Amino acid sequence: MRNKEKLQDKARGMLVGLAVGDALGAPIEFLPASAISVIDDEIPHFHENSRLPKGVWTDDTEMALCLADSLLASKGYDSYDIMMKFVAWCDNGYRTYDGKSPMDIGVQTARAIGEFKDEPVIFGDDTTESAGNGAIMRLAPVIIANLGVSDIDATAQMAVLSARETHNSKTAEMVTRIFAEVLYKICQGDDKKAVADFVDSKMEVEKDGNKLYNLGGYIVDTFAIALFGLMNFDNFKDGMLAVLRFGGDTDTNGACYGQLAGAYYGYEAILEEWREGVYLSDELVKIADELLEMDECPVIRTRFR
Repeated sequence: MRNKEKLQDKARGMLVGLAVGDALGAPIEFLPASAISVIDDEIPHFHENSRLPKGVWTDDTEMALCLADSLLASKGYDSYDIMMKFVAWCDNGYRTYDGKSPMDIGVQTARAIGEFKDEPVIFGDDTTESAGNGAIMRLAPVIIANLGVSDIDATAQMAVLSARETHNSKTAEMVTRIFAEVLYKICQGDDKKAVADFVDSKMEVEKDGNKLYNLGGYIVDTFAIALFGLMNFDNFKDGMLAVLRFGGDTDTNGACYGQLAGAYYGYEAILEEWREGVYLSDELVKIADELLEMDECPVIRTRFR
């Protein structure tokens, strides 16, 4: 596989992996690990519940697609356009599978969208201590759009901007930067040891799987779970199943692992049943390709003062 094809495979894997993890984790979200028995080792498949049909994803993928749509339409990063798409998503069902208001939206995200409608500008001291995982669950489009046109530092800076739109805290900013740098490095060919060494040089991450069960929406915990799945298994499927079996915030844990593992193993390494069965599978591939083909991805406008 040529370099361009490899990068395309990784970009597709990152976005589709996000959606797959989201869709697999959604029906079992916040079930205790001891109650999760719906994941089958031999024939892994999507499940449905009273909320969602098989293969349908939640806010993780919906917000990622809002970001992707804005980057493509604006030909770069425009805070105001991104937030208006988040408003349309929250209020009018933009990018939801049924055109209705999202069934799942984080408290921090909902608050930030409401505050944007009242006052679009964020001033320097207008930060929070809260650090939910919503900042990294939707990150793939920012990374993909920058892969061919920006260096790792500019990509990470844009990732931090995307986090601050809804999760304006120092912890969320730190983890988002590291997550973005890891995704970028994986796409440039870094192996797992290089990734592990890089993360260790930046922050302390829990490596004991016994301490990762039934965790909620804290960004540090989700990053640790996603990284555990990547580092301790040698294929997309087994890592995903392990991540989901931790319980807790399964859709976002799955979405974040899906980005890492999708970038590392590539689109073709995702089980065909998953990559073809996830909702809007063909459109996800098309969007990943369009993001990767962007000639540039500059920061056009931000609302941070």
